[in-house]
Amino acid sequence: MRSSAPCLPKRWPNPIMNPLVESALAELEQADARLRRTFEKTPDDRLLWSPGGTARTAISLVAHCAYSLGFIAELFHGKPYPAPTTEQADAEHLARENAFTTRAEALALWDAKLAEHRQALTSLTEEQIASTVVLPFNLGQAPLSMILNVGSRHTHDHMAQLDYLQTTWGDRSWN
Repeated sequence: MRSSAPCLPKRWPNPIMNPLVESALAELEQADARLRRTFEKTPDDRLLWSPGGTARTAISLVAHCAYSLGFIAELFHGKPYPAPTTEQADAEHLARENAFTTRAEALALWDAKLAEHRQALTSLTEEQIASTVVLPFNLGQAPLSMILNVGSRHTHDHMAQLDYLQTTWGDRSWN
């Protein structure tokens, strides 16, 4: 589907922007707000708590969402996640995420990767948006135009996990 905006040579300078990118940015802002709202409700004494095993803590969930935004931004520009299997990727993710021990560290990483992701979205050309990208883990290819909001969806999915963690320590508030 073509934009009703005038055809621009390379990029869409604000305020004129590809509607798919505009929608992806709006969804990203919603994901950012949800992450901040949900993570803020996590008590300090529960930031590093996990229900067991390799289950993520609140801090590691935020770090995971942040790192994933960075990897997804690279995917938008033709660089899929480097690990060949989900098992290897999971081990690499857990090692990176478990290095974080404070709310401030996790939020600083989130802020940096969120900015990268926004930049990746706004720097896409019309040609790039119309192209296909190679997905990680031998999942094939997908039109970039169809996955522009995968970062926000991924974040929402993991914030649902944090919502669940909160119920395990008695927080039943839906605010």
